[in-house]
Amino acid sequence: MIAAIIGANSMLGMELARQLLDAGTQVLRIGRSADCDILYDLDATQVVEVDNVQAVDVIFHCASAFAEDSIAGQKANGMTNVLGCFNVLALMLQLRCGICIYAGSLSSTAGVEAQGRSSYGLSKALGEQVLAWGLMERQVGGVFCSLRFPQLYDVEGRCCRHQPWFGRIVAYASRGMDLHMPAPGGARNFLHVRDAARLLMQAWQEGVSGVWDIVHPESLDYWQIAQCAYGVFGSGGHIEIAQAKQPFRALNLPAGDALFDRLGMWPEISMEQGLKMIRDTGCAGAFGPLDVT
Repeated sequence: MIAAIIGANSMLGMELARQLLDAGTQVLRIGRSADCDILYDLDATQVVEVDNVQAVDVIFHCASAFAEDSIAGQKANGMTNVLGCFNVLALMLQLRCGICIYAGSLSSTAGVEAQGRSSYGLSKALGEQVLAWGLMERQVGGVFCSLRFPQLYDVEGRCCRHQPWFGRIVAYASRGMDLHMPAPGGARNFLHVRDAARLLMQAWQEGVSGVWDIVHPESLDYWQIAQCAYGVFGSGGHIEIAQAKQPFRALNLPAGDALFDRLGMWPEISMEQGLKMIRDTGCAGAFGPLDVT
């Protein structure tokens, strides 16, 4: 079996490639980096022809833009996450592939963000529609499956780019520094990237289609995560709520266990276990930023 990964150098793409290779599946890495097997830019405005293509059994789409909600950011999210999906469809035709497993976002689900969806969440939802249209309306027999993940984290600290407060908590706790943080604002949901990759693989292997909300059974607010982190690292330091800081925004987490039941597979890594993995592998130094006073 041959699996292609768009966004192979992303945090999730790298973990997915590792698990696929361990399972004996050949992996084609697709992206903009020179070390990829197929060079491909989702933002290209012209159809990109790839050389020496071979048929693949599945494409995992793990690439996204995570721009802010400025006008420029909205355009960037739309370019990569929406228009880029038309490029994915064009690539799939060249690779003679009819199955796409998509790393979606829980922020695409209506009602999760109390203040309305961000341009990122909206663009990811529109990208899903493009892929579903191309595979399940225009292409007979195509399969599209999106797993709308919550906040993802890892052991090596790559998650800090998109999860800065998680990175801060680990950085301050591991160094025994005092952390002044905003009021919690409500529960958050984190999923370890290892569990996310397992779910993507299993969804493909079980032939699952459709859009699925993914919510880890354990939801914690940032105060609880910080308490857990300071307990795991045991390096000293204190946590304080800074009343002058804007509280974390509220989320309305949906039920997100239907796919677990469908696959007979549940997340294996709790927050405490994930933090212990960071501690025990000696990777805490990669977390940050250290910019909270």
